[in-house]
Amino acid sequence: MFEINSHQRNYHYDYVTVIDNILPVAMCEILRARINDIIEAGLVPLVNHQNLGNNIVKDKGGKYLHHIFKGNDIRHYLPELNAVYHSLLPLISLVTHTDTIVSPYEQSDINIKAYPVGGGTLGEHYDTNGITVLLFLTTNKEAPLRMQIPRSHPAKETWIEHRKIFATQGSLLIMKGREILHDCEPTINEQKLTVVLNYYEKGDTWRPKQFDDFVYSGVKPI
Repeated sequence: MFEINSHQRNYHYDYVTVIDNILPVAMCEILRARINDIIEAGLVPLVNHQNLGNNIVKDKGGKYLHHIFKGNDIRHYLPELNAVYHSLLPLISLVTHTDTIVSPYEQSDINIKAYPVGGGTLGEHYDTNGITVLLFLTTNKEAPLRMQIPRSHPAKETWIEHRKIFATQGSLLIMKGREILHDCEPTINEQKLTVVLNYYEKGDTWRPKQFDDFVYSGVKPI
C-alpha cells in the first residue's frame, strides 16, 4: 500500500524519501542495456574533473567521474524517460506539498549519470534546483548516496546527521537537494546508473549561469 503521509513526513523531516517499484525491474534492465550500448558507441561524454567547484556553483570541489546523458540525449535515445519525467509531476507535487513544475532548462531537466566501475563518483555539493529526484536503474551494494542532514534541538544545539542510501533498481528518491550537502561514494566493482529528474517550485527556477559549463565540461567557475 502506498502511504503518502509517510513519504510526506520523511521528505519534510528527514529531507529525503524513497518510493519503491516505480519502474519494473525488466524495464530497468532494458534501459540499462541501451544506455551501455550508447556509452560503448561513444555517443555521450565522460565527465572527468576535480577540485574545480566553489560556492558560486554550490560545490565543495570534489571529483566528478561519470558518463553523462543530458536532456537532449535522453529525448533522442531514451524518449520514454521524458514521459516518465512528466508523468511523475503530480506525485512529486503531492509528496513535497509544493506547486511543482518541470525544469525550463532543456539540457538539465533530465540527466543520466552512469558511474563506471573503478571510481565513478560525484563530489560533495548542494543542488541548485528546489526538488531533486533520482530514479535508480541499478541495485548497488556500493556507491551509496551520502547525505549530511542538518539537525537542531534546544537541548543539543545543532549537529549533522550522516546518512547513506544505497540504490535499489526501479526505486525513486525525492530529496531536498538544495538544503543538504550530499555526494556519491565512489564505485569499486559495480556500475551505478541514476536518472536525475530535476524539478522546481513555481516562481523559483534559479540556476547559476556558470553551472552547466562547470558540471558538464569542467570549466572552473569565476
